[in-house]
Amino acid sequence: MVLIKKLLFPILLCCSVTVTARQAPSSGNSTDTTAPRGLYQRVLHYLAHTNDERKHKNLDLSFIGGPVYTPETSAGIAVMLAAQYRTDRTDSLLPVSNVAVYGSVALTGFYGIGINSTTIFPKDRFRLMIKASFSSRPDKYWGIGYDAGSAKDDYTDYLLLTEKLQADLAINLSNRFYAGISAHIQNGQAKDIDTAGGKPLMQPTRVFGMGAGPFIVYDTRDFIPNPARGIYARIGYRFYPTFLGNNTSFTKLELQFDWYKQLWKGGILAMDFYAEEHSGDVPWNMLAQAGGSNRLRGYYEGRYRDRNYVSGQVELRQHVYRRSGAVIWVGGGNIFPRFDALSFQQTLLSYGIGYRWEFKNRVNIRLDYGRGQDQSGFYFGINEVF
Repeated sequence: MVLIKKLLFPILLCCSVTVTARQAPSSGNSTDTTAPRGLYQRVLHYLAHTNDERKHKNLDLSFIGGPVYTPETSAGIAVMLAAQYRTDRTDSLLPVSNVAVYGSVALTGFYGIGINSTTIFPKDRFRLMIKASFSSRPDKYWGIGYDAGSAKDDYTDYLLLTEKLQADLAINLSNRFYAGISAHIQNGQAKDIDTAGGKPLMQPTRVFGMGAGPFIVYDTRDFIPNPARGIYARIGYRFYPTFLGNNTSFTKLELQFDWYKQLWKGGILAMDFYAEEHSGDVPWNMLAQAGGSNRLRGYYEGRYRDRNYVSGQVELRQHVYRRSGAVIWVGGGNIFPRFDALSFQQTLLSYGIGYRWEFKNRVNIRLDYGRGQDQSGFYFGINEVF
C-alpha cells in the first residue's frame, strides 16, 4: 500500500474539511490527528485518514486531484471536490446524498467544469438528480453509423463547445418505486472545422436541444455510490419539440438495468445493460454515442454514433488489501440506424482492468485501463462507473 501511494499520489493536492453541528466531547483516549510537517508527509497522512468515520457531521467535504488520460483528451490533470451529507441526520436509514464538482485540463487544449449531485430528501419522499457541465474540446467527427466510425483515419478535426444541464425530480411511489420528470438542455457548437480533404462534416454547426419527459425507477441498491447488492432499473422518455426552441422535432427512449451481487467476502459481481432509441429528425450531436469513461471504456466517445445504441458489461470488483481493490470487466455494444439493421458482427468489444482505492468509506477513487478493438485509454474518476 505504501508503494502504491508513492507511485500514484505524491503529486495529488488534497485537503479535507468536515462541518460539524457540534464539537464531539474530548476524552483522554482521543487519537492525536495532528498532521506532520512537510507537504509530502501531510499528503500521506491525509490519505491514511480520509476514510475515517466522522460522527456528528452535517457535511463532509474532500478535495482531490491527479493525472488523467483518455482517448478524447489525452494526458491532463483533473481535480474534484466531493461532498456527502444526509438531509435528515436523525435518520440513519436514509440514503446518503452526494455532490461532486470537478474540473480538468489537458495537453490538447481541452478544459471543462461540471457538477453531479443526488439529493435524497427526508424520509426519501423525493430525489433530485442534477448534472451540469461546460467543456471546450478539440474533437473528431467520423460521421454517422458503424461504417463511418470504422474508417479509423477518415475524420474531421474541429473544436466542440458544449453546455449541458439535466435535472431529474422523482417522487417515491412506494418503498422502492419512483416516478418523475426529466428535463434536459444541451447547447453545442462546432468551431475551427478542418474542411480540407472532403472528410465528413457536421451540419448544422450549432445545435440547441431542449427536452422533457417522464421516467420510472426501481431502486433496491444498498449504497448508491458503490452498491454491493440490489437492482437499479430506469426507463425514461423525453420529447424535444420545436416549440421549445429545437430546430427539429425528435424523441429519446432510454433504458438502464443494473444488478449487483456479493459473491464472497470482498467480491462483488456487477452487471449493466443500457439502451437508447431515437426517433424523428435527430441532430448529429444528440445521437447516441458509444465509448467514454462509463460504457465501452477504451473507445473514443463519439467515434461511433447513430440513432440507436445498446450495450452491456459485466464487472467483477474485488477488495484486495486494506483500502485497495481491483476490478476486471468485459462488455460490448452496438450502434445502428434501425432495429432490423442490428448486426452482431458489428459488436464493439471492450475489456479492461482497474485499481480502486477507498478514498471515503465505501467511496472509491478509480483508475481504469480499457481496450477496444483498435483503441485504448486510461480513466480517472470517483465512484464506480455504474
